[in-house]
Amino acid sequence: MEKHDDRLCPYFKAAMGVLGQRWTGLIIALLGEGGPWRFSALRERLPALGDRMLAARLRTLEAQGLVVRSVAPGPPVRVAYALTPAGRGFDEVARAISRWGQRFVTPAPTARSKRAARSRGRAA
Repeated sequence: MEKHDDRLCPYFKAAMGVLGQRWTGLIIALLGEGGPWRFSALRERLPALGDRMLAARLRTLEAQGLVVRSVAPGPPVRVAYALTPAGRGFDEVARAISRWGQRFVTPAPTARSKRAARSRGRAA
């Protein structure tokens, strides 16, 4: 049996600690699509995510050095979020996860595909 390399474990654990939090991967991926993003724009793109959770995740990502928060004086005061260089490094990870997902995950049937399957069944 091959022994696990313990030197890699802390790095893997740290990365999974970030990505393992609900919504974090999606927030980082969204911020990677451009930016900086205002809070309201992030909230619109992630409607299932509540304001408090989004704010908490953004604070955590900022504390971890993955997101930078900038405040433009107002009125109105404008707060925007963008990825740091470390956060932008997630892009490569996101592409790898997406490729893995394409091989691993069977997409859930949509209403359209269900209707098409029923139509094919009646035509046979």
